Amino acid sequence: MPEPLPPDQFATMMAQAGISLPAAEVEDLRHAHARLAGMLEALRKPAPKLVAEPAFTFSTEK
Repeated sequence: MPEPLPPDQFATMMAQAGISLPAAEVEDLRHAHARLAGMLEALRKPAPKLVAEPAFTFSTEK
């Protein structure tokens, strides 16, 4: 999981987006942002190659 952004950088990002929240909520959101960034990074990786398992193969012959 990536490290959360530094508080000052996250505050700048929030200000640019026009978001104003209490400090406790900003801190929670800063840590959630790091977890989300980790999940998005995992989605950017290519999917593993599918192997010939019964769930992925079928036959049209009887």
